[in-house]
Amino acid sequence: MAAWCLVLCLSFSVAAQSGKMVKVKGGEYLSFFKKENNKPVNVKPFYLGETAVTNAEFREFVKQNPSWRKSKVNRLYADSNYLKHWSADLSFSSSLAQSPVVNVSWFAAAAYCKWAGARLPSVAEWELAAAGKPQHIPFPSLTDYVLNWYKRPNPKQLPPVKSAYKNEYGLYDMHGLIWEWTFDFNSFISKGDSRGNADDELKAFCAAGALDVNDKNDYAGYLRFSYRGSLKGNFCIENLGFRCAKNL
Repeated sequence: MAAWCLVLCLSFSVAAQSGKMVKVKGGEYLSFFKKENNKPVNVKPFYLGETAVTNAEFREFVKQNPSWRKSKVNRLYADSNYLKHWSADLSFSSSLAQSPVVNVSWFAAAAYCKWAGARLPSVAEWELAAAGKPQHIPFPSLTDYVLNWYKRPNPKQLPPVKSAYKNEYGLYDMHGLIWEWTFDFNSFISKGDSRGNADDELKAFCAAGALDVNDKNDYAGYLRFSYRGSLKGNFCIENLGFRCAKNL
């Protein structure tokens, strides 16, 4: 009985840390940029956070991991903007508790996910999940919705999670609230090794990119992959957060 209780308690603890997880059925993802064989990637079913990680959830992480507090974090892993919207190591406006945490680096996001018994989603997983049919948006298509969001200025204070829309998988705010880190956010700029290829990276920012993409009409994709290509792992940006993923 004691062992069974321990398993239940540990399971509850991990679930609470990573938030509610939603099953994404998986499928084939055709990458934005053309590959040599240009075959779709087979994405296995997986779990993804129902929402982005909130400030309240991230505070629990830094409470238990003092090295990730804003006064102590190593600047190799997070630049000077890390948690700049927090007033102190463990303090922020109460109105931000359920807003997605932003100003967090890739390293911080990956560390949180590991602590929560999860991981960051891959680009293929995130893109597949984000392409899920939206519910009740006042636009003729998801692309129109996304492009309208991209052109709006950042709000002075981010609204809480679940304030954008819900899609067919039961995921909230995949677009319309914040940008989100993925595990392999800049993998598309390298060819065969870990060094970035300048030609590939530049194509993401100019018309030449249209020569090597699978859908030349995916204007939202151009902007999204250009944004990812501009990032470095220690960047902390006021509209960039994350959500957790888990293997099925």
